[in-house]
Amino acid sequence: MTAQHIWHSNITSSQLLALPKELLLEIVSYVALQSSHSFDLFPTSLLELSQCCKYLHYLVHKDPWRQQALWPRAFHSRFDTGAIYRRRLHYKMNWQATLKRRCRALSQCRSFVSNRTTQIAALKAIDWEAIWDILTEHDQCNIPHLFCYQVHFAAGIAFQLGPYCDREIYPVVLPILSLLVNYDFTLARFLTSTDAIVSQELSQFAYNFDADALITQHTPLRYFNSLSSSADQQQIREQIQQQQHQLNTFYPAQDSLASAFHLFFATIFANHPNIYQAVPGCIPIPVYTLNSKMFDVEFLRRYERNLFIDSLCKDRSLRNIYADSGFASPNYFVSEAHLIEGEWIGYYTFQDLDENDNWFDGPMRITIKIVPLEDTSGEPINQSSWLSQQFPTMHLKACPLTRFEGTGVDNLGTFTITGLIDDTEEGQVTWEKNYIDSGETWEYSGRFAWPMGLCGRWGDEEYGGPWWMWKASH
Repeated sequence: MTAQHIWHSNITSSQLLALPKELLLEIVSYVALQSSHSFDLFPTSLLELSQCCKYLHYLVHKDPWRQQALWPRAFHSRFDTGAIYRRRLHYKMNWQATLKRRCRALSQCRSFVSNRTTQIAALKAIDWEAIWDILTEHDQCNIPHLFCYQVHFAAGIAFQLGPYCDREIYPVVLPILSLLVNYDFTLARFLTSTDAIVSQELSQFAYNFDADALITQHTPLRYFNSLSSSADQQQIREQIQQQQHQLNTFYPAQDSLASAFHLFFATIFANHPNIYQAVPGCIPIPVYTLNSKMFDVEFLRRYERNLFIDSLCKDRSLRNIYADSGFASPNYFVSEAHLIEGEWIGYYTFQDLDENDNWFDGPMRITIKIVPLEDTSGEPINQSSWLSQQFPTMHLKACPLTRFEGTGVDNLGTFTITGLIDDTEEGQVTWEKNYIDSGETWEYSGRFAWPMGLCGRWGDEEYGGPWWMWKASH
């Protein structure tokens, strides 16, 4: 006997079940849109309703309608879905399981903030991947949930606890803090100290090249596209087996060092007692409103990395849903290099070793344009344009290198720049800055960290510091 037959046979015992099925489904859907209270996003009332009888349980948990309408509607009423549909993730999505996972991750953050006795254990229990998805899929709804569930505090406390956990949480919480500080500038208080505007823990990434390893040791196979095509696949498989725990640990494709540099500047501007007097010609730093399209490239790079790791495992479980576009093939590279063109404004700092203080030379302004690549003989190399304006092909290029030039000015004078973006290194940007009058030359390197712009480090192990540039139009 089917569930519907059971329903008809029990009409006399329930006025609710006596309603036409279409109306009953509307009632169940309405319950799915309700939350028990502000701190419980998951529709627990729907689960309670499903316990009333076998047929309601069937509708909520087994009827095909639940994945076609019920749980998608419950999800849509709580979280943004633009990125999910744009990235074509909805075809195979289990809406009920995804909603439950996200609600649980938010609750974990709130519990972590409130539970002061077992913080390390609570920190390790947080599902940061779900938190990152909520954050980077934001268009209208998601950010308020993160603040309601105190995710910003959880990330700040997690950073402070980082040294006690071998800093393995940094590749996740640094990008999260870098994005959320745009909505709450007071988050910089987690990055300062009683004796310095910027804590030593954060400053070390600004000036100490060797400190990079404190983060990169937790991001294995991050730049897998730069591996030689003749690399020993067996050696890579052995590496995967040895680092299985790390490989199963989530971290975004948003560069955590670039995020650290952005947070370095944000902390100085948030906590300096007289920043506008201390910095010559000081201009305010921008804050941004997030939208999910800013993170489409980050999503694709992370997905491509997961496909690569999965391809080297014995039991493959991931399928390339964009295979027909050439994504994750040797012929195309995920790229956002075209965004280098335009007018840029920013800062760079250096450290006064005598006073142990950060010094600004005032804002710099640069105009950048893309120029043709040339081979060793000086002949231009054909650089393919983007394939189309459809996702994901709009983010794919056949040539992984993009050359650019520009002119600029800062407190030391006018200068020219020449540089390269390498998409085999997840969009690493390197350029040479040449002052026209003095002939002085400095090397810069960094990465895009949207929506903030470009962040990196200039100089070398002997002398240098962090820099941050943002689009003037933004």
